[in-house]
Amino acid sequence: MDAPASAPASTAAPPFASHPADRALPGWREAGQGRPLLLLHGWSVNGEAFDAQRALALAGFRVIAPDHAGHGLSRYRAGTTITALAQDVAGLVAHLGLTDVVVAGWSMGAMVAWALLRDHPGLPLAAVGSIDMTPRLVTDPDWPHGLHGDYDIALAAQMAARIRADWTRLAPSVALGLWAAGRRPDGAAMQRIAQMASQCDAAALAALWEDMARQDFRATLHTAALPLFHLYGAASRLYAPAVGTATLALQPSSGFSVVAGAGHSPHMEQPQAFNASLLALIAQASTR
Repeated sequence: MDAPASAPASTAAPPFASHPADRALPGWREAGQGRPLLLLHGWSVNGEAFDAQRALALAGFRVIAPDHAGHGLSRYRAGTTITALAQDVAGLVAHLGLTDVVVAGWSMGAMVAWALLRDHPGLPLAAVGSIDMTPRLVTDPDWPHGLHGDYDIALAAQMAARIRADWTRLAPSVALGLWAAGRRPDGAAMQRIAQMASQCDAAALAALWEDMARQDFRATLHTAALPLFHLYGAASRLYAPAVGTATLALQPSSGFSVVAGAGHSPHMEQPQAFNASLLALIAQASTR
C-alpha cells in the first residue's frame, strides 16, 4: 500500500483519543483512520512526544502511540525489559486487529520495534523504522557506535543508580539532551517534557536503562526480511553521524534520512521536516 510522499499542508489534525492501560494492554493514544502507523516513544517520556505527528492522520494514517510500561498512561503497568515492552505492543496490535502496520520507534522505542521484528515474526508488519538510535548501546572495538561513542555496562549501572536515587533532579538534564547540540528547547517544550518525565516510574526507568545496555540488535537488522528504515537528527548529542552510517551498513537496502537542524528528537524539534521524511521513507518501503 503506497503512502503519500509529502506531508499534508493543513495543521487541523485530529486530537489524540486516549485509552488507559488495563491488565492485558498498555495505554495508548490514537488519531485518524487508515493505514496503521505505530509510533513507539523513547525512554522517560510518553506517546505525547508524538503530538506533532497527529498531522499524519491527514495523510491517510491511523496514528497510534502506546505508552510503555512505567510511562504515562502505563505508569503502573509491570514490565522492565525491552522484551516485555515489545510483548505489550504485540498484544495491542492483536487487540486492535491491525494489519499492514508501519512501526517507527524513537530511541528506546526503536529497540522495542526491533524486538517486535525479532520476537514476533507472525505480526502483520509492513515496515520497521528507527529514529535516532543505535542497535547496540554499549561500545567496544567491534562497535564504536554506542551512546556518546564511549559507553559500557558499568556506566549504565551508575546511571540507573542516579535515576533510582533522585529522578526528579536528573530529569531536566536528560531533557536537554533531546535537543540539537548548541540549542535549547523553549519554555513550553521544556514544560511538556518535564510533565512527561514526572509521569514515569523511576524504578522502571532505571531497570529499562540497564536492560537497554544489554541489547544487541545488529544481527536482527542484518537478517531482517521486512523493509527497514532509519531516520537521524543531524546534530544529535547522543549519536554521532557515524552511528547512522554503521547502522545502515547492517542492511544497506534500508531507507535512510537525516533531518537537518535536529538532534535526538527530530519529530519534536523539526516536526514538518520530520513528517515529510517519514512519509517519504514509508513510501520507499512500500515499493520494496
